[in-house]
Amino acid sequence: MRRIVGLAVVAALATACASTTAGDSALVGTRPPGAPATGSAGPSTTASRTAPPSITADPTTAVPTGRASTTAAGGIVPNLTWQSCGTGLECATLTVPKDYDDPTKGTLDLFLKRHPAAKRASRIGSLLVNPGGPGAPTTSYMIDNVDGYFGSRLTDRFDIVGWDPRGTGKSGQIVCVDSLDPYFALDLSPDDATEKRQVADAAASFDAQCAARNPGLLPYVSTEATARDMDSIRRALGEPKISYFGFSYGSALGAVWATLFPDTVRAMVIDSAIDPNAGAAAQTRQTAVGTERALTNMLTACAKNRSCALYNGGDPGALFDKVMADLDRTPLRVADAPGSPLVNQGVAFWAIADGLDNEQFWPALTSALAQAAKGNGRGLLDLYTDYLTVNGDYPHLFESLLAINCLDDPEPVDQAAFDRLDAEIRQLAPRLGALELNPPFCRSWPVRGKPPVKVTGKGAGPVVVVGSTGDPVTPIESSSAMARALEGGVLVTAQANQHIGYQTSTCVNDAVENYLVGLKVPPVGLVCAATS
Repeated sequence: MRRIVGLAVVAALATACASTTAGDSALVGTRPPGAPATGSAGPSTTASRTAPPSITADPTTAVPTGRASTTAAGGIVPNLTWQSCGTGLECATLTVPKDYDDPTKGTLDLFLKRHPAAKRASRIGSLLVNPGGPGAPTTSYMIDNVDGYFGSRLTDRFDIVGWDPRGTGKSGQIVCVDSLDPYFALDLSPDDATEKRQVADAAASFDAQCAARNPGLLPYVSTEATARDMDSIRRALGEPKISYFGFSYGSALGAVWATLFPDTVRAMVIDSAIDPNAGAAAQTRQTAVGTERALTNMLTACAKNRSCALYNGGDPGALFDKVMADLDRTPLRVADAPGSPLVNQGVAFWAIADGLDNEQFWPALTSALAQAAKGNGRGLLDLYTDYLTVNGDYPHLFESLLAINCLDDPEPVDQAAFDRLDAEIRQLAPRLGALELNPPFCRSWPVRGKPPVKVTGKGAGPVVVVGSTGDPVTPIESSSAMARALEGGVLVTAQANQHIGYQTSTCVNDAVENYLVGLKVPPVGLVCAATS
């Protein structure tokens, strides 16, 4: 199953970047305000904002208020009315068609938030941003912490504009179930037909509840529809060309947008990119390879470090294998967490996904695994909860993720094809591959979308693609494939053991920011060391 992309490490940027001036290096390992420290027992809360009185939009980006106006060419200009919604922030709602090909099917309201450029006299325009997921509510996840996520060269010169994509956050959050535990804390490596049926039945139950609770929304949350929303946002902002910075799944969104609307692209950077035309099965293979590689990197580093909790006399791999086998046979109960699931292989898998996202989080993961070896599952349960609720603040993000992924490109529906893919992935990733495909939510998803857009970016100009060598979710191979798929793709390689390359070094920051601000394309084949 395709997993959350772009969130955990983008979250880690928030605090690290807040004290990093443009061009400074930042090796990140902290989480943003409102998120727990790595390995903490639970989430903290973010203080709510009180909206001051309405203000007038900046004249450089304002559009007429009231009824939508008509351009000279006869097209409809969407309407935005900005209001203050926090210190230095402005919010608006944009009404868009559910189905751009058939407007009679109704409309959706998209929630937008922007951080105006700090240096108005040298303002370039708007920079649309997306943190990934899919399913992340960009406004609260990224714009509320905008000075932490982006260097001052960007916040000085651009209005940073985020929106909650359709089906997320305040743009119609998809909610399927009250708790994810019955569907994710499962035996994700079923060994016989009975166990396979149990996992498939759980996924089918989840899907049926999604259909029942979101009947007017599920068919309309595709990446293509959100890419068309981006063009509606651009027109509402009154900008003939606009810039974009997308992370992880945000790379796929940006690539589709640039393919559909190439003449509107001023500049685009995408970080930790998905292989855009590979399809769900190939993407799952790539993620399996990336996750296995990241685990191997962590175990190799642990074997050289006597202070690593999983050291095991220099053989942490053997202890890891024993822990996973033991959890499959005898799951652990966390006594001080009533109502929580047993810590089994499935819980451990999501905990591992959380801990591998960034090298700075490895100590929390090795500690949790070492605790489990001694019969204490608390650390793994905390990491599992952290991952499925995205630092505790977004308990329904996974539902949006599934709705978007399954509509875009479902995994194999036929059981025989599914079993063949499962066997192949187990060979590609001997330690974690058995856990990659389950639960099979997309096999019984209640709606089917049209074929995805073939990404070319033809006519969009240069697109900077950043990929990290140790990325566990979108491995460097997938970022390279994105750069090749785009007509003007230029790959920048970050030598880093994490998902998301931005802010790993001055070299990466300069490549990204010099292009977005000054349209200076990085040299072909640029490789950035973590400390360069």
